[in-house]
Amino acid sequence: MTTPIRRAGGFTLIELLVVIAIIAILIGLLLPAVQKVREAAARAKCQNNLKQIGLGCHNYESAYQILPPGFTQDRIPPPNGPFQGHSVFYYLLPFIEQENLFRSMDPNVPLNNRVSTPNGGKAATVVAIYLCPSDDLPKAAIPFPETGTPVEWYGPTSYRANGGSRPIFATSSTNDGVFMAVGSAARKASTAPQGERVRFAGIYDGLSNTILFGEFFHRDLNFDSFPISWNSGSKITGWSRWYPAGGDNGLANIMGGAFAPINYRTPWRFGDPGAPTSQNAWFVHQDRRLSSFGSAHTGGANFCFADGSVQFLKDSTPQTVLALLCMRNDGQVIPNY
Repeated sequence: MTTPIRRAGGFTLIELLVVIAIIAILIGLLLPAVQKVREAAARAKCQNNLKQIGLGCHNYESAYQILPPGFTQDRIPPPNGPFQGHSVFYYLLPFIEQENLFRSMDPNVPLNNRVSTPNGGKAATVVAIYLCPSDDLPKAAIPFPETGTPVEWYGPTSYRANGGSRPIFATSSTNDGVFMAVGSAARKASTAPQGERVRFAGIYDGLSNTILFGEFFHRDLNFDSFPISWNSGSKITGWSRWYPAGGDNGLANIMGGAFAPINYRTPWRFGDPGAPTSQNAWFVHQDRRLSSFGSAHTGGANFCFADGSVQFLKDSTPQTVLALLCMRNDGQVIPNY
């Protein structure tokens, strides 16, 4: 009798290709869902960060009966020393479980808190609560300047304090928000009131109608295409120091407002038709971008209000409405948004 030949088990090439195709389809279907879950988690983390910052403000105000300064501007030593200052993020450190970092920093001479290495502590310290997971920022100290050899390093932040209808440049500050420059050398727009520290009781528009902090998104390729010398040695990622230590440029790292709509981006690349062709012409557009609230979250950005609530404002929110939410005492009724 002839012994039958048994065929070895296995898959044919066609069967393997079909299985691979099915797996690819399943991955294609699953990937957007995974990305959506990850973004939802990042957005929730960001909201919690803002909630903690807002709670820190409330605890600070309870302790001192006044909110912290947005930025202190003093000449140290007076009267002709360099501009120096502490930021609102510095004053909040003891109220967001960063007491040790706060105590390590010089309270009298802010420029002494600058460091020349990324691991030098003080101004270079990365504070997790100051970073949104979705922001295009490194989770490490950032160099200054960003080209050539860095001479200083700074911890980054994804959040901006509400500086009102126009928070920057220093000599353009309207001082109608919650935080502003104060101190012996504080500068402002000629028509603006002198900078002051605010109490919650002094926010007459209502705490639920006034922004405390909002997000700032550090990705703008058009902005980065302009000469870095026009932008004080920093690309968009460099404008994120939670403790800038001194100078008029300090405000542009920590203040946001309604000078631009939510998620505003620079509309042209350097050299495009209509783009500024000189540094002086560029300044106003730089100020718009650097004071704009925005985020990597789809459709808008997170904001912490003075009552401690965190809300997501769509980027379709009219700029006029954003201005009403940023000004603390405008006395106007805020329409639906």
